[in-house]
Amino acid sequence: MTTAAELHALQETDLAMDSAVARLNEVEAQIGETEELVAARELVEQRRGGVREIQGGQKALDWDAEEVRRKAQEIEGKLYGGTVKSPKELEDLQADLSSLRSQLRKREDAVLEVMLELEDAETALREAEAALAALESAWKAEQASLIETQAALKTEIEALEARRSRQLDGVDRAALGLYETLRQRRQGAAVAVVERGLCQGCRITLPMSILQKARAGLGLVQCVSCERILLVS
Repeated sequence: MTTAAELHALQETDLAMDSAVARLNEVEAQIGETEELVAARELVEQRRGGVREIQGGQKALDWDAEEVRRKAQEIEGKLYGGTVKSPKELEDLQADLSSLRSQLRKREDAVLEVMLELEDAETALREAEAALAALESAWKAEQASLIETQAALKTEIEALEARRSRQLDGVDRAALGLYETLRQRRQGAAVAVVERGLCQGCRITLPMSILQKARAGLGLVQCVSCERILLVS
């Protein structure tokens, strides 16, 4: 015959297992990358893309400026090399050189603006990379702790399952069925301890007849209010 004490011991195991499983679920839900980390990584990639785009624009401007500079040098060579004698040609060359020099100044100004823009973009990228590195460092430490806790909880649950299996050897089917039904109805607590005549499950004073039957240990006795199995301490 299964006693209330045996079911109470089984309940302690089940409650411990419920707690461990709930904690394991919480831990496993936290394993993996956080939204904050993903957002930080995306920001770094976005800023890297911005830097690459500005660098590409700077190269194009540098090439354009260099092309204008080369043309201006060619005209200077003709203008001051003594090979051109015609006043009209010299006047045209001088006009072309002035135009090219004006274009070159504009392009050099544009290059300078892009260089300043690139400097700001690279600073923003470094800041994003530093923030990501700090987040990753903290995340890795947290993940290591979570994985360690996960392993410990799995070991604990395995031990509780083994203990529960041993405890079930002494429990008859009818008693186990009643126990499981009450566990579902009463948030996991199928057995209530009786102290000073009170059911500790629902806190009512039990009739003397119920107390006497529970003390006698002749079968399982249930509370007249909450229906929990009574264990007289």
